[in-house]
Amino acid sequence: MDIKLLILDVDGVLTDGTKVYDIHHNVLSKRFTCKDFTAIKRFIASNVKVVMLSGDIFNKSMARKRNIDFFCSRNSDLSLDKSRYVEIFQDTYNIPADNMAFVGDDYFDLSIFTRLHATFCPADSPQIIKDNSLTTLNSKGGEGVIVELYDLFYENGWIIEASEQQVAALDKKEVTSQEMS
Repeated sequence: MDIKLLILDVDGVLTDGTKVYDIHHNVLSKRFTCKDFTAIKRFIASNVKVVMLSGDIFNKSMARKRNIDFFCSRNSDLSLDKSRYVEIFQDTYNIPADNMAFVGDDYFDLSIFTRLHATFCPADSPQIIKDNSLTTLNSKGGEGVIVELYDLFYENGWIIEASEQQVAALDKKEVTSQEMS
């Protein structure tokens, strides 16, 4: 597999899908695993572009602070069809669909699962997603899915190991890291 673009759903992949709401039904928080963000930096340092494709605009500021391109699949007609982004990514990044991988977990990801070959899902995905995924990972959503995916890519020789220096340099560029000092 020669993957040049890794497309990540957010809720249910990087999180367990849980959202904490206030009384007005505004999202207050979500829970992410820091190791997955390190794995994303490792992918980038291994020459794999990473983007996030989510139906929830709430995730946009998180992606921006981590220097990850973000695309909201819920457009003006409220459609959640993620498959239309295959062409957008081909045009934006000049990468053919054969060199794209997608990680998703839920029914609204099905359309893009049917368009790409290199598809992956967390262990707690619905059966219809598992049936349409190239690989069902052992990790549940929010519990190291991207770490496991990176290890799978590395163990199969699909990517070269990122150096600690490259990953640290990417970390220093993130707003989230700069805000910790």
